[in-house]
Amino acid sequence: MEPNLREYTVLEAADLGYKWFELKEQGKFEEAEKIRLEIPLIPGIANNYKERFGIENLIATGINLSEAVKYYGKEWLKS
Repeated sequence: MEPNLREYTVLEAADLGYKWFELKEQGKFEEAEKIRLEIPLIPGIANNYKERFGIENLIATGINLSEAVKYYGKEWLKS
């Protein structure tokens, strides 16, 4: 499985956050979850998740790891 490395501007990421919150408020939890996975994860949190669950499991979730890769480098995606 390929990691989600789609990059967003700060404004685009903020828009995703608002959309995620709005969908949750409307009770559209499945749609909200899809949006949440697109919001780039903060590098420190991504690294913590990597240490706890392994990079393969983290990639499998589909969560956006673009900021972590920018911060730590492409090698971070290796075990």
